[in-house]
Amino acid sequence: MWAEEVRVPRPGTGAGAFLGWVLLGAGVGAGLGLGVRAGLFVALGLLAVGGVLVVRQGPRPAQLGVVSGLSALPLAIAWLNRHGPGEYCSGGVTGASACVAQANPWPFVLVGAALVVVGLAAFRRTARPPGRLTGSRQ
Repeated sequence: MWAEEVRVPRPGTGAGAFLGWVLLGAGVGAGLGLGVRAGLFVALGLLAVGGVLVVRQGPRPAQLGVVSGLSALPLAIAWLNRHGPGEYCSGGVTGASACVAQANPWPFVLVGAALVVVGLAAFRRTARPPGRLTGSRQ
């Protein structure tokens, strides 16, 4: 068997590893959206976990999943403002209503979608095996 016929998977190029980094990025994004104290604590803790993994493993293509995972924050903000732009009033069970001003959700959807696409494209580009070596075969 010739050496160029052997396929050895590169570490950090699997979908499972990518999804794990997506979850880490989503946790960081959610942590930044929670609030000042609790959110900062969660985000910094998850960033520390990610930093330890990067130091132990070295750079891997799957780590680009963090970029896609960070889309959780703008997409959650878009979902919370889904009745916007403008004022939205909701009625309660007791007949009382609460009105809230909501922003336009589309800019948040666009930012979230862009983060997902950029993360996936960067992962696919870096996870590709290197090109075939050119040269003469003997």
